Amino acid sequence: MDCINLSLSQLRSLIGQPVSHRGIACHVIEVLADGPTLVLQDAGRNTDLQDNRFGEPGRIVPRIYTIPLLDDSGSAVHPDFARLGLLACD
Repeated sequence: MDCINLSLSQLRSLIGQPVSHRGIACHVIEVLADGPTLVLQDAGRNTDLQDNRFGEPGRIVPRIYTIPLLDDSGSAVHPDFARLGLLACD
């Protein structure tokens, strides 16, 4: 499969898939058209403190990771995306 030419609908079909990102158990929660980029949510105990609209600490939320499909040049699959093992990329 040519991962560079994946459509947004193909990427969105990955939502809900469990993945391991750098040894951290996560799952895909969203696909952003910009990039495109996968949004992963930590499925374990890694959390962040979320600020409220006034910039004050608010609630504790699961850590979020963003993984671009393409590298900085835009001509190859980003290594972090390839390591997720979601698709067999040529």
